[in-house]
Amino acid sequence: MGWLGLDDTDHLGGGCTTLAFHRLLEALPPGVQLIGDPCLVRLYPMAKGRTRGNAALSAELHVDMAQEAWFAWLDQYWSTTIEPLAGQWTPSTHAKRPQVPSDPGIVWFETKPNVSFYRKAVREEVSWKDAPKPDWSRGGEGNIGATAAVAWSNHATTWEGIAWRQESDDVRRLDEATLLELDRDDRLFACRDPRKGRGLLAPRGASPVLCGIRGTERQAVAEAMQTLLHAAGTERAIGQRVFSTNQGSGDHLSPPLQAIVEKTEIIQGGHVALHTDQGTWLAFAPSGTVRELASQLSHGDVVQGLGLQSDKPGREGLHLEALSHLSGPLRNLRRPTCPSCHKRMKSAGKEQGLRCPGCSHTDEDRWIGDAVVPTGWVQPPLDRRRHLAPDLSKGLPDAL
Repeated sequence: MGWLGLDDTDHLGGGCTTLAFHRLLEALPPGVQLIGDPCLVRLYPMAKGRTRGNAALSAELHVDMAQEAWFAWLDQYWSTTIEPLAGQWTPSTHAKRPQVPSDPGIVWFETKPNVSFYRKAVREEVSWKDAPKPDWSRGGEGNIGATAAVAWSNHATTWEGIAWRQESDDVRRLDEATLLELDRDDRLFACRDPRKGRGLLAPRGASPVLCGIRGTERQAVAEAMQTLLHAAGTERAIGQRVFSTNQGSGDHLSPPLQAIVEKTEIIQGGHVALHTDQGTWLAFAPSGTVRELASQLSHGDVVQGLGLQSDKPGREGLHLEALSHLSGPLRNLRRPTCPSCHKRMKSAGKEQGLRCPGCSHTDEDRWIGDAVVPTGWVQPPLDRRRHLAPDLSKGLPDAL
């Protein structure tokens, strides 16, 4: 028994690490069997060397063959099938982040490495020299993600069913009536964007993925995959598989930060910079209601934020993935009304209190206003959230 990991075979112009791993599992020699579901593990979203989605794959295998023969098979599969996927590179037409060439890595561990390496790799940059040493490995930078995927505890937060098609530039065809039906199953999530009325199951870029269905129950995901793939309006898939995942876990996040707003600034691009006593927090325009809430904050407001710290020049600070307004100064300040005639009172002069213009009733000098009602957590729209982002409508994950 042991654990196999793979990462970094794709690029923006094509390829797919999930399909590469699926084909590897399909090709396993006699005497080697998959135990349970393979794992799809998302890692540090800000990693500089990531290719597309920053997901690595792993699987537990039962190996009933001599180690020498097993390693020889891995060597052969690596050299003929995985290694040729290295060096693929496609520039981005919309993102400023530099793209890096694919650099596949594959690892084999006969003893599962400590989960601490996964926890580090999901929250910060890590290097290969810091990783646990596998019993067998080949490749380059992909070994980092592959090892982190193996080190994951396999405590599944969600499941994802993925189906693949032949690589094509044609628009993906998924049965619309079935998509609407799946959207009503509360065990599934991120099936449809209610703002735009479009499905979120099919990727929009160059990829052999036909669709991906996510859910909180494995059975619901497996059944939904069969329903969609057998629907009349769905194109033919060349393969499918259910993965256990850390998606929606929030494992990349540190506990919420609490801060006092000192200044709110609209910056280039329509983004909002919150200058707080805990540093700068950034709410980017695509984050929707997060950006809207941030733009309405004032000096003295008490807020909580979740996100990742960035030192990227011009974008330094906490990149908000969720924001909560807890309390703050009164809004819509105004003078009270007269208790006798209900007209709005006015200042009677410096240190002379208030006077009613209708009946001359007097009162102490004061303002009234609307108290801040705590917002609860506000998050970006579904199609703008990270794969790792938890659904905070159900409360903070235990890890936070």
